[in-house]
Amino acid sequence: MLSRKLMTSLLIVMLMSLSSLASAASLNNPTNPSAQAKDTLSGKYEGVAKSEQMGDIPLTVEIKNDAGKLSGKIDSPQGPAPITGGTFDNGKIVMKFDAGGNEGTVTAMLDGDKITGKWELGGQGGGLELKRAAMSAAAPAGGSVASAPKTSPSVAGDPLSGNWDAAADAQGTSIPFTLTLKLEGDKVTGSSESAQGAVPLSKGTWAANKLTFSLDTPNGAITMTGTIKDGKLVGEFDFAGQMTGKWEATKKK
Repeated sequence: MLSRKLMTSLLIVMLMSLSSLASAASLNNPTNPSAQAKDTLSGKYEGVAKSEQMGDIPLTVEIKNDAGKLSGKIDSPQGPAPITGGTFDNGKIVMKFDAGGNEGTVTAMLDGDKITGKWELGGQGGGLELKRAAMSAAAPAGGSVASAPKTSPSVAGDPLSGNWDAAADAQGTSIPFTLTLKLEGDKVTGSSESAQGAVPLSKGTWAANKLTFSLDTPNGAITMTGTIKDGKLVGEFDFAGQMTGKWEATKKK
């Protein structure tokens, strides 16, 4: 019985705050001042690296911030370059990346949903300008990021994109959270969020009317699958092979 309670508590922490087990007590006291600060950096960004020799180079950057330590990848027309190391502290970003055996660096600052700074690789370098992809997709035409609505209507044939009010059933305990989903082809990106913070989705796919994605945690991955039934997302989750259960979500209007 103790094992079931422990696993239920661990799953609650992973879904709602994705922090360490020490933060579980704060779930019963949402006003606790020691609650973990929201991760403002992790996510997908799009923009350009400026170069006098090559002009503007389009980039897609996926960043994962784990307590100030950075990982992820940088995609450009020259191919993917993994982020091999880096730090995030007081808004300052320092990253190293591997471009075909050549080490490059990025030094930049995070300002809201924008990253600006400089890049260097093989004796070349220039400015860097990135913007969070999810926010730019949600922004209305002619509007600012700050005024963007929390939800965006799905395009024709896209039943997933938007915000969903969700809840998971963990051994009889209901765990509320919000899913933000974006469908591009058969790839699904987005985040799972609560008052305690947010985490980006990984390995998201939509194939044969089935949604699959993972939430990566220090204690193992939460794999979630679902289908749309009667206008709702319904499915199952598997927490690192140690606990399974059901979840469902309703799209916000």
